[in-house]
Amino acid sequence: MSKLSEKTTIYLNPYVKKYLQYQSLQKSRSMSDIVNEEFADLLEDYEDLLEIEKRKDEPTYSWDLIKRELDKKYAL
Repeated sequence: MSKLSEKTTIYLNPYVKKYLQYQSLQKSRSMSDIVNEEFADLLEDYEDLLEIEKRKDEPTYSWDLIKRELDKKYAL
């Protein structure tokens, strides 16, 4: 666990708590480490979804078109 951690209390569904305890035993890691890692992954996924939403109106190009353009530009 990071030295820059802060203690907090969260209330979990009993099933979620049992699952975390099981994962903690299986992986020989603390529940806190597992929660922090999973939360960081969720935040990264959320940032990716925001970027996708931001770019949804950008034009798309087929792989064939891109390949043809690259072949033209870098023909040997």
